[in-house]
Amino acid sequence: MRRLMLGSIAAAVALTLTLTASAFARAGDRTVTQTYPVATALCVKAHTGTLPPKLAPSAAAVRAACDALENAFPTLVSTVDGAESTYLSTVSAQKALVATVCAKPVPNKAACEGARATQKSTDGTARTTLQTARTAYHTAIEANRVSFWNTISALR
Repeated sequence: MRRLMLGSIAAAVALTLTLTASAFARAGDRTVTQTYPVATALCVKAHTGTLPPKLAPSAAAVRAACDALENAFPTLVSTVDGAESTYLSTVSAQKALVATVCAKPVPNKAACEGARATQKSTDGTARTTLQTARTAYHTAIEANRVSFWNTISALR
């Protein structure tokens, strides 16, 4: 029994140490530098003129690829932030509606049940929309990363 408890505690400690705050970050919280660390380091070298010898002759093309990567990022962040804002306002509005219709003592049980059902379906739809936006964000981030590195690989 003691061995099992020590194993469980060790597993819990290991899990706690491996999970970081960034693992729970919401989509759009990271900067372009945090999202594309290696690419932005290469972009800094391109803008300062210290590219590796194989890429130095193509500095203008590297800077263009960097600009494309960096310019697409704010739009992705604003889109996912807008979806989250819409979700939060929808949930808040539905919660307020239910609180109003279902105030104690409940004057109309049927209206209260209807408001709760509407809240459940509306919140579910909003949650699905938010998940779709998050998935699109992550998909676009990865597509932009792949496109950037394909461009850089072609220049070598």
